[in-house]
Amino acid sequence: MALNPSHINFSIDWQAPALSALNFDPKNRTVCAAAGAWKAASVGVFQGDSIVMTADYVTNYLSAILPSNATPPNNWTLLIWYNDYIMTELTSNLTNTSATNAADSAIPIPGSLLEKFNSFPLLNCTADVCKNLDWTGDPDVSGRGMLITYYIAAGFVTIYFCVLTLSDEGFFKLQPPAGSRRAWLLAGFEESASTFLDATLIFAVSMLAAACFRLSQALFQEFGKSSGHWMLYASIGSIYMSTFSSLLPLLLQLSAHGVRHHWLRVVLWTLVIVLGIANEALFDYFFGKANFHLFSQLKDVLEAVWLDLCSPLKLLNYALDPTLRIAQLLLILNAISYVIWMACRGRPNMLEGWPRFRVFWQRASRYIKLLNMVLCCLVMWSMLGLFHIYRDQVNDASGKENQNSDWTFGQVLAVATWVPVLVEFVTVLKYGPEEGLVKKISRKYTIVPNTNFDDEGKDDMRYLRVETGQSNI
Repeated sequence: MALNPSHINFSIDWQAPALSALNFDPKNRTVCAAAGAWKAASVGVFQGDSIVMTADYVTNYLSAILPSNATPPNNWTLLIWYNDYIMTELTSNLTNTSATNAADSAIPIPGSLLEKFNSFPLLNCTADVCKNLDWTGDPDVSGRGMLITYYIAAGFVTIYFCVLTLSDEGFFKLQPPAGSRRAWLLAGFEESASTFLDATLIFAVSMLAAACFRLSQALFQEFGKSSGHWMLYASIGSIYMSTFSSLLPLLLQLSAHGVRHHWLRVVLWTLVIVLGIANEALFDYFFGKANFHLFSQLKDVLEAVWLDLCSPLKLLNYALDPTLRIAQLLLILNAISYVIWMACRGRPNMLEGWPRFRVFWQRASRYIKLLNMVLCCLVMWSMLGLFHIYRDQVNDASGKENQNSDWTFGQVLAVATWVPVLVEFVTVLKYGPEEGLVKKISRKYTIVPNTNFDDEGKDDMRYLRVETGQSNI
């Protein structure tokens, strides 16, 4: 028979109050602060981050729930009450022979003080539990520098999309007068689009590769194949923002006209597709187990508590997850359309058997492409805005150990990714397309305008061509 720790006499001067007399008041900030700190510390013990719990967490919690009219005992008496009597409502239950195994029987006795002691912070003081968890955040994906990088990239891509859509090869086919400021500005965007496209592709591949590594590590650690502690938040952020980064080159590729076809760019796009499929498979296989709902069955105690109590589940379920699926669908549809286009390229007579469809496609293709670009742009900005909101809500729920907003060395390098694009744009804008491009190559070659366009076989000669000979610039 278990001892009742609410009726233990420790000395002539002090007696443990009855359970009904204890002050488990969720509106009392002192009680909730102490209860949240104790629960977070107990999670650390179960997680294995610490062997024993610091006595202050126990004494502060017990002192806070004592009735206001009770004489407070010393800390030593409180610790005896906790270790030798309250905790016996768990340890004595281990002797229950009807239990199927020790893990199932290692629970507080229903209606006991230990059950109340353990459940009170989970049900009433979740904010205090979250602020005391040893949860560090993920500055490599959510840091200030990375957010700046995301916004710079999305802003540049949107500007290029808007300007290139207005060009003579774009949807609106505007032709500014030669030599005018508008033509000069348009040339700056057109001739720097290729460098920007390569930069966004490299950025997307690096983000996708990092996400694949993190998701694989999380999978191995969850199933005991690797040691260490993974973070659910970091893994969600990795796949979400890596998918966001894939929309950057997609929108730019759809907007830019006349950029050269290069084997390295084809390799980069192939890596984007392969890594995107791998990430999606890992995400569905592993995070389908978490299901983003309360009381998940994750083996990592800290991450299970964080997901159940601290994570903005509604935002995950009804905002981040749907936009992630929409972005992945856009990438898949564009990949399929590119394969079909490559198969039909150079075969203009393929649609002769479907004259109505041919006429329809000739009229509607440019509008479908514009709709595709607009959707990509809207989804891109939606993902960035939702992730920013998600990050801010996580920061508000986290405690002082959170490093989510810290700057790291890698974030500085990430921001610097877009500097070469800006340099090339400014160079072309200052010197003009011909002289600006000449400054990128050696004096053995020169740039001359190319007015003989061949869209079928010479896309890499779309604007200018390079000839051997001494440059005068």
